[in-house]
Amino acid sequence: MTHPTSDDAEIAAKKVFERELLKQEYFFLQATIEDYNRQIWVIKALGISGTGAAIGLALQQKEALIALIGCAIPLFFWVLESQWKHFQRGFYPRIAELETILREENGLRGPAIFGKWSQAFNRGAPPKRQSYFRKGLLNPSVFVSYVLEIGCLLLLSFLFRFQ
Repeated sequence: MTHPTSDDAEIAAKKVFERELLKQEYFFLQATIEDYNRQIWVIKALGISGTGAAIGLALQQKEALIALIGCAIPLFFWVLESQWKHFQRGFYPRIAELETILREENGLRGPAIFGKWSQAFNRGAPPKRQSYFRKGLLNPSVFVSYVLEIGCLLLLSFLFRFQ
């Protein structure tokens, strides 16, 4: 019968300590991503509210110029939201890395929040460096609502010019 040495106990204690740190980092990053999501929803709501105010004012005044100037509102919020989304996506590679470490090195079945989400939506692991324009500004979850808002304002402007 072999007795564990103090070196074995120290290695085991370090492994438990490391696993706990990795777990804490993982859930901290998940919470940080959720905080970004909350801020992104606030930005989107403010942008839609501002666009709604511009539409309302343009309808009240029946003025094409107000609608054209109002296009600056969704453009501003589009850029702002895309920056937040780009910053948020910077955490994804580490989340994927932590999930791999915890599964492969510790023999765990989880955590797999990011991995299972990526698998469900048929998305691979994110590369280490991502383009701001592709993953921020042109991210469909970011730009669709702003393009629709701008389109609505341009349509209003066009309609008022021919009245």
